[in-house]
Amino acid sequence: MRFLALGLTVSMSILAGCATPPGAPDAVPLAAFFDCARDRGVLISAHRAVLDDTTPENSLAGIRATGTAIRPALLEIDVTRTRDGALVLMHDETLDRTTTGRGRVADNTLAQLRATRLIDGAGKVTEAPPPTLREALDAAGAVGAIVTLDFKSSGADGDVLTRQVIAETRAARAQGRAVLIVYNDADALRLAPLAPEMMISVPVSGLDHLASLTRGGLPAHRILAWTGTRAENPALWADLRKAGVEPMFGTLGAPSRRADDRYAADGNPSEYGDLARAGVAVIATDTPKVVRAVLAQAVGAPAACKLG
Repeated sequence: MRFLALGLTVSMSILAGCATPPGAPDAVPLAAFFDCARDRGVLISAHRAVLDDTTPENSLAGIRATGTAIRPALLEIDVTRTRDGALVLMHDETLDRTTTGRGRVADNTLAQLRATRLIDGAGKVTEAPPPTLREALDAAGAVGAIVTLDFKSSGADGDVLTRQVIAETRAARAQGRAVLIVYNDADALRLAPLAPEMMISVPVSGLDHLASLTRGGLPAHRILAWTGTRAENPALWADLRKAGVEPMFGTLGAPSRRADDRYAADGNPSEYGDLARAGVAVIATDTPKVVRAVLAQAVGAPAACKLG
């Protein structure tokens, strides 16, 4: 083991489904799923819904491929708005890197965006245009995947986008399989009453920080705790688990600097198994197929807790 682990035993046996734990809030259906999964396995979150270089990021192809290959999968997708107010998937502010188009997403209409084509991880131009959020939610639902929605939630424009994302998620009847991502306490506490039936991913640094969030109006059962990408922290993960909160750790990031690459450097990325044994509930990664293979070998098959 290449970092300190607490020796937590993680059972990864396949489940036919879990009953709702006693006292779990019925109003937040996804909370019951995470309560079931927390002590029965490690979930994999695919960054930008990418399975491998053959699937463009933030694409329907990636959603379908990843959601089929990894069950149950979390699919992190990025949401932004076009000039005419349509919600689409795109990570960058511009179209240049991931599509055949050019310029800012916000300067293009939906029709203009749909005329472009996505480029996959190997640099190949595909036949697919960037999808709308509704298309992505429907595709994720078809493969039984959870979506974690990353969008600009701060500021006046962010408030408009936040409310639109929530409304679209409800219209797709996806609120029971969606997590809203924020990056600070202020956004988490502002968003909490806007979507009381949804879970929120927010950075959590310790139990005092968790208590501050709960006092501010975000109940613990609605929190998916982001614990960063830089340093493994088994002590924090253990504390969060005891508090009934799922700890999430990111091995994703810039190539050559991300943990995904560091773990793979010696040809034996066994550190993913170490993460599982140390108490991580969700591993967010750029290489979900690798993580799946290591976890299957190290701690068994992933739990299949019932969604909804």
